[in-house]
Amino acid sequence: MAKMTKEAMDLFRDSQTSKILATIDSNGMPSMAPKGSLVAIDNETLAFAEVAGGKTRTNLEVTNKVAAAAFKTAAGCQIKGTFQGFQSGGPLFDEYAQLIKQTGTSARWMSNVQEVGIIKVQEVT
Repeated sequence: MAKMTKEAMDLFRDSQTSKILATIDSNGMPSMAPKGSLVAIDNETLAFAEVAGGKTRTNLEVTNKVAAAAFKTAAGCQIKGTFQGFQSGGPLFDEYAQLIKQTGTSARWMSNVQEVGIIKVQEVT
């Protein structure tokens, strides 16, 4: 498994960073969605809030392949990984909620978070 650098983790923990999650559907078609809730839990794990479901959730459940990008001005990085599933409670869910509070990300949608999607890092570019 690859590990994120401190700089990559900082980008994914910065509430001012733009973040995108890319998935692939069952026909091999890519799909991208803004995911401001993406956060680096540790140097091998990303997590994001699942609020509404939809295409991203469906794609992840079918193919489990994912790429995430975080960028701010000239700095940026891409993470490729494997979707591990959704968690609706437990230590990782609680750690995610704590990190979101620490990053200053808007808490208004946190009350709607039913699950947290977990991504294991496979490649960092």
